Amino acid sequence: MIVVTLKVSYASSVSTTALLLALLAALAGAAAAVFQSRGALSVHPAPPNVVRLLLQLVRTPIWLLGAAFAGLSGLFHAVALSHGSLIEVESIMVTSLLFALGLGVVVSNARVSLRDWLGALATIVGLVAFLLFADPQDGNYDIPLRTAVIGTFVFFAVMATLIVLARRATAPNVRAALFGSSAAVALGSAAVMLKVIDTNLANHNRLLSLLPVLAFLGLCELSALALQQVAFRQGSLAAALAPFVGGNPLVAGAVGIVIFDERFHHSLGDLLGALAGIGLVLAGIVVLAASPLVAAGSGETADPKVQAN
Repeated sequence: MIVVTLKVSYASSVSTTALLLALLAALAGAAAAVFQSRGALSVHPAPPNVVRLLLQLVRTPIWLLGAAFAGLSGLFHAVALSHGSLIEVESIMVTSLLFALGLGVVVSNARVSLRDWLGALATIVGLVAFLLFADPQDGNYDIPLRTAVIGTFVFFAVMATLIVLARRATAPNVRAALFGSSAAVALGSAAVMLKVIDTNLANHNRLLSLLPVLAFLGLCELSALALQQVAFRQGSLAAALAPFVGGNPLVAGAVGIVIFDERFHHSLGDLLGALAGIGLVLAGIVVLAASPLVAAGSGETADPKVQAN
């Protein structure tokens, strides 16, 4: 009885506002991924570089619709971060794959397979278990100059490494996964910057003092946008989407724990429960990203009904 009461108190500490806003951000993000993927796959012949690709995409109506949804997702995301911790909000964002699955059902009018149901169930149960056992809380979002310099250096080093590896990879799906991972690092870093900006503004700090953070936020968002479009064109949607969806919360969560000292329950039982939840979420992401219905929604498959059966 004591254990049940304790766990219920953990769950009640998760901000309802942050939960709802993060779910709205995930829904808009799913629509953005679907329409932007369709736009990226429609560009023929293949542009010689990412700049040419983006210039062609901004003249593609369906991609612009995806960009609008991406902006809406970013707005919900930013407000969600003002009501919850990085770990809490970013973990909820993985539900974008569930919404992408739903959009695939609408587009293809196909039945959801047992494998897809199991992937969705694993994602939901894993996410609930993680939030229940970890119970993430806000930390201290002031960044000392030394930490900011080191963090910026690590960001560029990781991004450069992933991009170089992606360009040298010969297998299309490996290239897609590496470009998707680099986009995840960029978007996870953008979430960190959003949290820092929101906290400083809430503390009545001047916007002018946040110009370096705003500049870095813009760089991260632009990098994530460009790298995700490149990933869509390199290999299968599953290869591009799985590391992007899974990597974003891992990057933001790791920064939240290591740098911002976000707190969570770390008794042995809670730790095992949280790790089991993460494992289920990652398994669900892999299953859902490879779903023919998600591929159908994004325009990867030519005959979604055949692919989905």
